[in-house]
Parts: sequence; C-alpha cells; structure tokens
Amino acid sequence: MMQHTSEHVYSFPVIPALIAAFTAVMLCASLSAAPMQAYAVTAAEKQAEADEALSKLNAMQDTLDRLSAEYGEALAAQAEAEEARDAAQKRIEEISVEIADLQDRLSERAREMYRHGSTSFIEMLLGATSFENFATSWDMLNKVNENDANMVAQQKDLRAEAEAQEAVYAAQADVAAQKSAEAAEAEAQAAATVDEMQAIYDSLSDEAAKLLEEERAAQAAAEAARAAAVVAESAGGGYDASADSTAVAYGDGGDTVSRAYSCLGAPYVWGGVGPYGYDCSGLVSYCLTGEHTRLGTTYTFMGWQQVSDPQPGDIAVNWGHTGVYIGGGQMIHAADYGIGVIIGPVQSGMIIVRW
Repeated sequence: MMQHTSEHVYSFPVIPALIAAFTAVMLCASLSAAPMQAYAVTAAEKQAEADEALSKLNAMQDTLDRLSAEYGEALAAQAEAEEARDAAQKRIEEISVEIADLQDRLSERAREMYRHGSTSFIEMLLGATSFENFATSWDMLNKVNENDANMVAQQKDLRAEAEAQEAVYAAQADVAAQKSAEAAEAEAQAAATVDEMQAIYDSLSDEAAKLLEEERAAQAAAEAARAAAVVAESAGGGYDASADSTAVAYGDGGDTVSRAYSCLGAPYVWGGVGPYGYDCSGLVSYCLTGEHTRLGTTYTFMGWQQVSDPQPGDIAVNWGHTGVYIGGGQMIHAADYGIGVIIGPVQSGMIIVRW
C-alpha cells in the first residue's frame, strides 16, 4: 500500500508541471504567431491601398490629359471666333463710313438737282450750238445718271454686306461664348480632379505611399521596355534606337531640347505653360517656342508631319499625352500630377512628329 501510495504521491505533481509546460509553449507560439499574422495582414492592406490609389491616380491623370486637350482646343476655338467676330465688327464700321459718304454724295446730288431744276438738262441739250457740243452734253448727262445709279447700287450692296457681317458677328460671338463656357467647365473639372488626386496622396500612409512609388517605377520600367519598339514603329520599322542614344547625354536638338532639360523637376500643373509648372502640351509649347504660351494641344500635335527619322527636338505624341523627344527612345515630359517634368520612355501608341 505504501508503495502504491508513494507512486501516486510522486506522479501527481508531474502532471500539473507537464500541463503548465505545454500551456507555456502554446502561449509562446500564440504570441509569436500573432505579430507575424498581424504584419502579414497589414502588408497586404498597404499593398491593396497602394494598388487602389495607383488605379485611381492613373484614371484621374487620363482625365486630366483629356481635359487639358479639351481646354486648349476650346481656348483656341474661342480665340478664333473672337478674331472673326472682331473682323466682322471692323468691316461693319468700315461699311458704315462708306454708306455715310455715299449718302452725303447722293444728298448733294439731290440738292443740286433741286437748285437747277429738272429742265436744266433738257435746256443744256437744246441749247447746244453744234452736234459736237450736243454729243458732249449728252455723254455728260449719261455719266451723271450712271454715277447716281452706281452710288445707289453701291449703297444697297453695302447695306446687304453690313447685314451679312452682323450675322457673322452674332454667330461668332455665340461660338466664342460657347467655347469660353466649355473651357471654364473643363478648367473646373480639372481643378476638382486635382483636388481629388491631392486628397488621395494626403490620405496614404507612409508605407502605402512608398509602395505606390515603387509601382509607378515598375510601370515606367515596363514602358521603357516598349519605348524602342514605339519609336521604331513610328519610323516605319527602320529605326535603330542605339543610333541616337548619345543624344540623351549630349542634349542635341537645339533650343527645344535645351529648354526641355531646363524644365526637369518642374511640377505638373494642369493648364500650366510655365514658368512655375507645366502640363504635357504646355511643356512642349514652351520648349518649341521659348514663350510661356500654349502653341497647341495633343490634338494639334497629332496633325503635324509624322517623321521616319526621329531626331532630338521632335515631338512624341498620342491623343492623350506628349513630350519632347531627346533620342534613345526617351522624351522629356510633364508626366503627371505628383511627379512633374521628368525623362521617361516614349509611350505606347505615340508617334513622332516635327513642328
């Protein structure tokens, strides 16, 4: 009995010890697994946050590019309509002066006929002393009547032209107002888009922002891999990117490329033509002209002569984006909001044109 009792006394404390040890091991495993699991979830969340932000920012940048083109086209159309309107107004003013002059001359003729009476012409003809004198008087009379008729006809034509010009003025004034409204709407939409983009940036955590920039860099690398093919396609398949790769280093292409390099690091500003910020077509406009005014939009540049021998200083463009070609499949462009003016690859779908 004592032996049996002794065995139980000895074995009893071992069981709690084993249980305690097992519990401690499980607790440690639980504690160590929890941070790993939490970290994994956090990383995935940050990546999802970055992915979502990148998708939204890319879509918004596409919207900005489209609005920029629409804004520029509306402003150009507005300026053209205003020019036509002003030309019509100028012609109306000129016509008014011409009509006033004709009225004065016709009034003077009427006063003259009243003073001398309508029989003076008959008397002048009957009083001719010779046939030669009669013929001269008759010819003079015909000329006077013809001149009067011409003045009346000219006045009538001028009044008709004035009415036509007034119609032109009204139509062009309407076009100018419409285009001004379209430009204002595009500007307002762009401002709202920029604010939304800024809100996305501001809402990102540091980790998500870093991941976002890494994904942007990956996108740029993918575009770079396609750049040579894009340029070769623009050149009709006969282009070797290595042939002008030194242009990137030496900055050939004259003032256009020099100005493009001087803008590196400038911020992206929707509608901007410098000097404190640029959108894509604003940057190209400045680089080509040296003036901080808009030369055109992507729609304008797409209509220029496409080249088969891309040279630094040419323009890389598609319907939504544009930049200054610097050689080696690269361009300087106002990339997008939050990035600004950088060197990057010619993008898919672009052609190379020359001003």
